[in-house]
Amino acid sequence: MTRLTVQSGDFLQGEGEYRNGSLTLKTARSPSPGEKIALSRIKDMKVANQEFSRNLGSALGWGMAGALFAGPLGLIAGLWLGGKDEEVTFLATFKDGRKLLAVTDGKTWSRLDGHWRRTSQLPQRP
Repeated sequence: MTRLTVQSGDFLQGEGEYRNGSLTLKTARSPSPGEKIALSRIKDMKVANQEFSRNLGSALGWGMAGALFAGPLGLIAGLWLGGKDEEVTFLATFKDGRKLLAVTDGKTWSRLDGHWRRTSQLPQRP
């Protein structure tokens, strides 16, 4: 999933997107489809909060699948390992002074943060 939810900052609240090294965020000037901002324009980005939760329905599904393949041990393993969700709230400060507080899933955060760290390590052109 490449979706994120803008909570506050200098962008309109609601859905945003991360794709191919850029964020697409809604602004007052560009409410639809939104402003496309390259991650290289972010000065600083950090995790504000990280929560792990369990989705009961998903855990039960993994438990049933485990039971079909490996019997009782598979059921226990599926219940234990399945249905884990991660939600990351992050704060980004852009080079132009704008700020963003947004929430996304753990996989999207990992991709976004990894790409930003790679691009921010590149030598800057004068």
